[in-house]
Amino acid sequence: MTFVKGITAWQLLERMGADAATVAVRDQEDFHDEFESLLFETDGYVVSAGQWGNWAWVWEHSSWRCFDDPQLFSDISTGSAGVFLAWGEGPAEFMYAEDGQLLSAFSWYATTELRDLVGGAPSRFDSELRKHGADPDTGDYGPLTPRELYLRLAEEVGVGLAANDLLTEPVLSAQLTPP
Repeated sequence: MTFVKGITAWQLLERMGADAATVAVRDQEDFHDEFESLLFETDGYVVSAGQWGNWAWVWEHSSWRCFDDPQLFSDISTGSAGVFLAWGEGPAEFMYAEDGQLLSAFSWYATTELRDLVGGAPSRFDSELRKHGADPDTGDYGPLTPRELYLRLAEEVGVGLAANDLLTEPVLSAQLTPP
């Protein structure tokens, strides 16, 4: 999921390259009727989007554009701040950017330890990591799983999401143009 502060969900879709002809508010039934055949295709580029306070969010249902292209993630944060979160059954990813610059990124895809942080300010979240029991100096995640830790970091900067926006409420949705 990608979050950008201070813009609308529509603007975030535009920054990510949504096909304007496909952008619409859809309830969950219409969303599935229209996009179901693409939801599990890695090149389906189906997204839903919404707002949480002053943060816009996009959920990439069938693509990994921001994961595969950290420069896209940096670009969409121009003039603001952005957070990217990804996780599966084990691996997790966290990226934070401000004004078009990737400042800090953690990847449990790349390593099982909290090491080799990248970005222009890789230690940006050191105090928050320590607050949650992790030790960036030794690479120890502490008592939390990477997913739990990354979610806590996102909460620290104000990111949130109402579960019903993902599962029950009508939200903006679209198809991104292929890269």
